[in-house]
Amino acid sequence: MIKKYRAGVIGRTGRGNYGHGLDRVYLEMDEIEIIAVADDNPEGLKEAGQRLGAAKLYSDYREMLAKEKFDIVSVAPRWLVPHHDMVLAVAEAGSCVFLEKPMAVTLAEADAMVDACDKAGVKMGIAHQGRMHAAVHYGKKLLKEGVIGTILSAQMRGKEDRRGGGEDLMVLGTHTFDTLRFMLDADPEWVFAHVSMADGRPVTKADAVEGPEEMGLIAGDRVHALYGFKNGVTATFESRRNQSDSGGRFGLQIWGSEGIMSVYDSSQQIRIYEAPFWRPDREAPVRDVTAEAIAALPPDERPTKDLQMVANVAIVRDILRAREEGREPINSGRDGRWALEMIHGVYASHLSSKRVALPLTNRKHPLA
Repeated sequence: MIKKYRAGVIGRTGRGNYGHGLDRVYLEMDEIEIIAVADDNPEGLKEAGQRLGAAKLYSDYREMLAKEKFDIVSVAPRWLVPHHDMVLAVAEAGSCVFLEKPMAVTLAEADAMVDACDKAGVKMGIAHQGRMHAAVHYGKKLLKEGVIGTILSAQMRGKEDRRGGGEDLMVLGTHTFDTLRFMLDADPEWVFAHVSMADGRPVTKADAVEGPEEMGLIAGDRVHALYGFKNGVTATFESRRNQSDSGGRFGLQIWGSEGIMSVYDSSQQIRIYEAPFWRPDREAPVRDVTAEAIAALPPDERPTKDLQMVANVAIVRDILRAREEGREPINSGRDGRWALEMIHGVYASHLSSKRVALPLTNRKHPLA
């Protein structure tokens, strides 16, 4: 296939690196050529050039954007502080953006990033891979068809390892919030939350600390949040630091009047328990939605490798198609901003001791 699109990559070795495959994704796509890489770490830049087969290497991403022409650029660092400036620079250069999650440190930054892409006429997609798996799209279709009856509520949990609480909320909550919004096809209207330290003491602004990986302010070892969606659907998110089975509960369950849909393994594994409640003494059929979704694909489209990379490829292709078709990407910047709304809404509600409406009126960090 003749290469049609030109891609660039921005990384920061030792300070966010290259995200979860946001650099290597283009190696999986015959229609895209990696033109250049930018990294302010000399050794990291050299290694990235060799890894990605890019001949043009830049120590300054702004110089790269000024000298090269791209259709899409990966803003790959996991650390958040540079996301705002990098996205604005890429948009100004007229390129679409593939951005690592979480989107930004504050909602004000997220607003500016969305506005910049709108003004430039480019599209931004967020690396929330969960909503791109075939199983998630098939599961969403089944929900609309009423496979579990009327949707009543949802339950979300983080990984609850050493990062449990505020860090878990930011690092992994962003994925579950995005996946839930996609599957319900709805936005939350309000949140009511409580955040506490390990001893149960409610957090105050004095407990806020700068999170690792430049993620901004975080607080608390325990998070308990309740969200309200339209039609009376409610959803909870919980995370407690240092739980023994930390990874096993990471994911979400959607409870309906006739069944329960579970979404685990970074949204790659979806099943339906065909009963409206679960009891150890009662057996009910379990439907493997993931297996059904993959079996329904044409044989040459069935994933046989890393599903996260398969999702990354799907995100990039959708971003480029979205620009050509004049629509929002499936993983849009607005969706990334909504995940941050749900995260910051937790702190805004806790500190005000009341239910708060979403989107938030205050676009600054609630803990600042």
